[in-house]
Amino acid sequence: MPPGRAGAVTKAQQGGTGSNAMSAAADEYLAPHNQARAAVGVPPLRWSADLASTAAAVMAQQQRHVGCAFVDMGGSPYGANQGWASYRARPAEVVASWVAQGRYYTHASNTCATGRQCGTYTQVVWRRSAELGCAQASCATLTLCLYNPHGNVQGQSPY
Repeated sequence: MPPGRAGAVTKAQQGGTGSNAMSAAADEYLAPHNQARAAVGVPPLRWSADLASTAAAVMAQQQRHVGCAFVDMGGSPYGANQGWASYRARPAEVVASWVAQGRYYTHASNTCATGRQCGTYTQVVWRRSAELGCAQASCATLTLCLYNPHGNVQGQSPY
């Protein structure tokens, strides 16, 4: 576990634009997102320090109340992808796990293979999403990315 309080979300983990460390963290999230988006012909996402701060605040509150567990994002105006690992996963690694779901998605029919999940992939490549903000908790490791506007609208194709 990194230095600092257990369960805390650090500024460097949150990403943002205030320092080289924060810019590097933002790039670690943005680059794999935007590679996946380019592969299907949708515009790149922009980093949002506001969304990153919101993600960090949501996870900090979650950790205070229930520990390092997936966050219930019901009622949120944002799209959300979450990832959990038993080790400190790098942001690009977490995003790659979401993008890997794309192998189960069929764009022509806007369907996912039976028994598979495609929702994190379709949120990554959702055409109307324009902004991204992410944070990682220091507990063995929970990642939350928020998207504005949200994707995965029932009955709509992501691209």
